[in-house]
Amino acid sequence: MGQPAAKQGDTITALDIHIIMIPSPGGPVPTPLPHPFNGIINANLSSDVMVMGMPAATVGSTADNMPPHIPQGGPFQIPPRNKGQIITGSTTVFINGKQAARNGDTALTCNDPVDLPVGTVVAVGTVMIGG
Repeated sequence: MGQPAAKQGDTITALDIHIIMIPSPGGPVPTPLPHPFNGIINANLSSDVMVMGMPAATVGSTADNMPPHIPQGGPFQIPPRNKGQIITGSTTVFINGKQAARNGDTALTCNDPVDLPVGTVVAVGTVMIGG
């Protein structure tokens, strides 16, 4: 059975790790802390294939984290990009030559020191895509 097709307005969720510079008497201490990522899929979408009236998402579609990450207890060592990008999709269904994105597919999200494939596409709807 297929999974719901991803489209504009669906989300990418993750728990990102960012390094916060926690103040201390000996100077700031770089401390990795979790930050929830909840990005709305909104860019690099199909221009001519619609899913429930919205542009279809594919491998390469991106999301902006909303609200952006907020530093906890000190400044970020490196300011987060607050972006996610879908990196896996259907192996049998293609949209404009790219793998169609579905509920449960993997996304890269902003992490320190590099983006990591810890995001998950969360798509809802009645259009199902297999493979």
